[in-house]
Amino acid sequence: MIVRRWLAALAGARHDVLEQTPVDRFRYVAAGGVLLTTSAVAAVSAAFALRMAVRVAWPLAIAGGLAWGVVILNLDRLLVIGMTRRTGWWRNILGALPRVALALLLGTVIATPLVLRIFQPEIDAELEVMRNDRAARFEEELSRNPRYAAIPDLERKLNELQALADRNPDTAAAADPAVVAAQQEVDRARGVYDEAQRAAVCEIDGTCGTRQPGVAEAARERQQARDVALADLRQAEADLATAKDKARDAAASASTSAGQDADRVRDDLAKIRQDRENDQREFAAASRQDGGLLARIEALASLGDKRPDLWFAQFVLSLLFMSLELLPVLTKLIQLSGPPTVYDQIIERMDDEATRASARAAAREQQIVDSYAEYQAALEHDQAERQFDAGRRANQLLVAEQEAIAERAIRRWAQEAHRRSDRELDEWFHRNGDARHNPAPGPRPWTPDDTIPFHRPRPD
Repeated sequence: MIVRRWLAALAGARHDVLEQTPVDRFRYVAAGGVLLTTSAVAAVSAAFALRMAVRVAWPLAIAGGLAWGVVILNLDRLLVIGMTRRTGWWRNILGALPRVALALLLGTVIATPLVLRIFQPEIDAELEVMRNDRAARFEEELSRNPRYAAIPDLERKLNELQALADRNPDTAAAADPAVVAAQQEVDRARGVYDEAQRAAVCEIDGTCGTRQPGVAEAARERQQARDVALADLRQAEADLATAKDKARDAAASASTSAGQDADRVRDDLAKIRQDRENDQREFAAASRQDGGLLARIEALASLGDKRPDLWFAQFVLSLLFMSLELLPVLTKLIQLSGPPTVYDQIIERMDDEATRASARAAAREQQIVDSYAEYQAALEHDQAERQFDAGRRANQLLVAEQEAIAERAIRRWAQEAHRRSDRELDEWFHRNGDARHNPAPGPRPWTPDDTIPFHRPRPD
């Protein structure tokens, strides 16, 4: 029961509504099972993909696959729950097209690692063939490389220089043309000397020539000829020794120079060989690593080009796994295209009630806001009137106080003016000889000669 409730919730159903429509419960439980199956297939596919592409350990690959399965589950739930019924079947189809496209993309991503895993033996064999082909092409490229193509010539040159450096100077001197010529001259001079010696001895013995024993004129002539031949022989031997010394020195110098050249050629040859070995080693390392996801996809495509039956099997399997991803969306689309179920009617009625309740709540809130605004405006209006009345009273009081202050100031000024006028008048009379403090009874007549230096200020 708990599993069925969880599967129904996974498909986006409400338990309180399903309690009223038991028939629809099975449909949503099945839809939840399809979503769970799709996510499980996605998890397995992701685990295989991580193992093939990143070559991680199986525990990490399984953990990554489970995480990917959860992601696919949430995406599928979003695709299915987000599809709502619209008026008109064509509107439902148009609304579902983006979700179908996304589901198709996810299905392709999920199907690829599974297809690669199913055809793994054939793909491994094709990868080996492709590696051998690439190795052959790589070796051919190395052989066409001008730098590496010079290795045989350098090896041959090194052998020649090393043979020259290792040759014995005496042996080299013996083969020298000058030494050979000097040796031939020595051999010729020795032959001449031997012949002259034999003729001289024979003449003295009397066995040849005049056949008279003893040293006579003929014998002395032959002895002189022998001495000349001996001198020539000694000179030839001296020339041979000189030629051998020169040839030996030249051979030693040539051997030293050849040894130095051989060392230089050996270093160049070793560097070129090392570079070629490094290239071969890097290629071998890249070939060993060339077994990831992209390489397997390439191998599968190559197999499909060579074997149409394998391509067809691959195509059918890809459609199968993609259909698993498309199934929830297509099922939801078919459901929306048909007549509404009891569950749909209840949900629609609940949505309408919720919409009306929301509208009523919004109206009440708006009424409260409007009333609050009216009361606030009334309070502000009353406050303004009271402030105006208070301002008028304050102005009246201010004017009255200003008038009283002005009146008191004027009265004090008038009193001060009277006192000052009386004082100045007394001073005038005092300067003019009349004692104002003892005036004659009655009014004093005014004469034109009387002058008053000031006038009494008229109070304003």
